[in-house]
Amino acid sequence: MVYHGGARDVKKGTIDFSYSTNPYRPRFIERYLKMVEFEKYHYCEDRLEEKIKKVFDVKEEVTIGAGITELLYMVAHATRKEPSIIMRHTYGEYERVSKLFGKPVHYIDSIDPDVGVFLDKKNSTIFFANPNNPTGKLYDYMKELIDSTERNNSTLVLDESFISFADKRPKYAHTENLIVLRSFTKEYNVPGIRIGYAISTMPFKKKLTEYRMPWGIGAAGCMAIEAILENRNYLALTLPKIKKERKRLENVLGLRTNANFFLAEVSDAKRATGQLYENGVLVRDCTSFGLSSMIRFSVKKPKENSKLVEELLKLKQLSPPSEVLY
Repeated sequence: MVYHGGARDVKKGTIDFSYSTNPYRPRFIERYLKMVEFEKYHYCEDRLEEKIKKVFDVKEEVTIGAGITELLYMVAHATRKEPSIIMRHTYGEYERVSKLFGKPVHYIDSIDPDVGVFLDKKNSTIFFANPNNPTGKLYDYMKELIDSTERNNSTLVLDESFISFADKRPKYAHTENLIVLRSFTKEYNVPGIRIGYAISTMPFKKKLTEYRMPWGIGAAGCMAIEAILENRNYLALTLPKIKKERKRLENVLGLRTNANFFLAEVSDAKRATGQLYENGVLVRDCTSFGLSSMIRFSVKKPKENSKLVEELLKLKQLSPPSEVLY
């Protein structure tokens, strides 16, 4: 079982920093959801995939899925004959879906790997998040990594769930051995509506759709994507606010990130998360990432972030993760 962020049952008044999405609610999506026809089966994927290509100027093929997680199941099906290469301290679903599809798993033990550790991985599926989860580090060696997967007849699954929150996007050319995953959930603060998409060549698209569940995103998901594609100014208005608050938190706390969340080292993650929770702040205990001395917390609105800072400074032993060079 993989543990994920997000509150289960918490006491009233608790601010949830344990999951990482855009903190500003896109009210236009709520307006669109009022028009959903729940009494019908919805066949929106083909139409919306073409619309995504047009709106985002994507030259390759697009495949819609019920969030990054369903897309990972589709990817594991498409690459089931290849062993998986996974960083040990990263998003747990990479490992889970690999094992469910019988893919042998080989681990990269470094929390902050150099590109060299990937260059000899032949005939494999490399799962790589950029910016990384949970460190928030953005890697600029994507071109070198993609070139190596081509030489080695491997597949790179590049999870860009948090790329919109970064200050820049690494440049790379799309190749036959690359599958890029993107998440609407993170950008538009709709974790309750599972919507994301993959960018790949046509051969991979055919394999991905073989495993896609019929009507997986549902009527609400179809309508939410419609809303997003027709209201493109939302990110331009909200991302600068998030980046401004991220910089403030960096300056006050002495931490670094290239995403919309921070990883911090504490003496004991369980004790620290318990202390913070008692004071109305919920953060992610990164023991589930195999990092028992670290916590992760997202960037929210100014008033909420000020409360977070107040409580974090009481911990006194908060510091940047010593093994990560931002």
